[in-house]
Amino acid sequence: MTEPTNLQIIQSNRQKIQRLMRESIGELAPHCQFITLFLLALLAERTVSLAWIATVLPTGATDESNRKRIQRFLDDSRVTPKAFAKVIAHFLPCSPWILVVDRTNWFWGKSPINLLVLAVYFNGIAVPLLWMHLERDGASDTAQRIALMQQFLDLFGAKRIQYVTGDREFIGANWIAWLHRTRIPFRLRLRVDDLVKDRKGKIYEVAALFSRSQQCRKGQFLLWGTWVYLGGKPLSGTDSLVVASSHPGNLMEDYRNRWSIECLFQALKGRGFHLEETRVIEPDRLCRLFGLLTLAYLLCVCIGHSLPQVVCKATKRARKSIARQGLEVAHRVSLWLLGPPSDLEIRWFLKAFIPCKT
Repeated sequence: MTEPTNLQIIQSNRQKIQRLMRESIGELAPHCQFITLFLLALLAERTVSLAWIATVLPTGATDESNRKRIQRFLDDSRVTPKAFAKVIAHFLPCSPWILVVDRTNWFWGKSPINLLVLAVYFNGIAVPLLWMHLERDGASDTAQRIALMQQFLDLFGAKRIQYVTGDREFIGANWIAWLHRTRIPFRLRLRVDDLVKDRKGKIYEVAALFSRSQQCRKGQFLLWGTWVYLGGKPLSGTDSLVVASSHPGNLMEDYRNRWSIECLFQALKGRGFHLEETRVIEPDRLCRLFGLLTLAYLLCVCIGHSLPQVVCKATKRARKSIARQGLEVAHRVSLWLLGPPSDLEIRWFLKAFIPCKT
């Protein structure tokens, strides 16, 4: 019996990946083959440039046909962020989630691109779960945050939330009042000059309560009509880190998890998939592309969690992040799964090394 060829092994592994994907992608199952091949191409190229992805998409078709196939997927109105969220949830822990909310924005020419992202924090990593395109540059408003959170509640319910955390952009009387009414725990950073009132009616600037040392106040304070717990510490200069919470606890430690979403955006941009290089700026199409990018990032995280961490002896910290380690492995495997170049392409490549004799 003859040994299987390398190409047969590659095709067999592609089919195995498609079978595994079909078991977990739910509403996206009709697009299973395309999504699998697109993820392999995205991980191999490490860029969201559709022109580059089309050149390596292993469909057997021309580059132009591949581009049109990608465009058809991005134009499919049945593919929504909610459909991606259901797929992503299959790969996340079943325990209540720590949710981190933030924005990522950049410009393509003079066109602002602004995404509001709700991510799940686990094991030191943030993974996007839901997102929405903001029509203008700048901060999100209360209505947009509530709309994004309502999508989460419709899909998973409030019981899946351990708490929501966000920086100073994600505050406001109506926003905090809505979180309180819907019984969603929160850890939100305040501005240093925000005012609170204690039980005796005395008014303070929040920074003045934490001017000397890090601590969590035992009593509650009235913030924009809602009773909250406060924790904080002084920073360099005149700045302070003050966190408002719906419940008592180690607020500084809880808020520290918010930084994971900054690392997430770095991984999706310059340190990973170069999201800012995309020329897809139409809101719905961009959200579908972001969904594909999230699946690729999630695969890197899952791979990274399976790998041993290499620790620097001097700093006692990991030399590479979990996502980075996973990306390096996924990149090498995807290159192999895309298949070898043709004999003609190899000849063209080798010919380029022959010096000109004229």
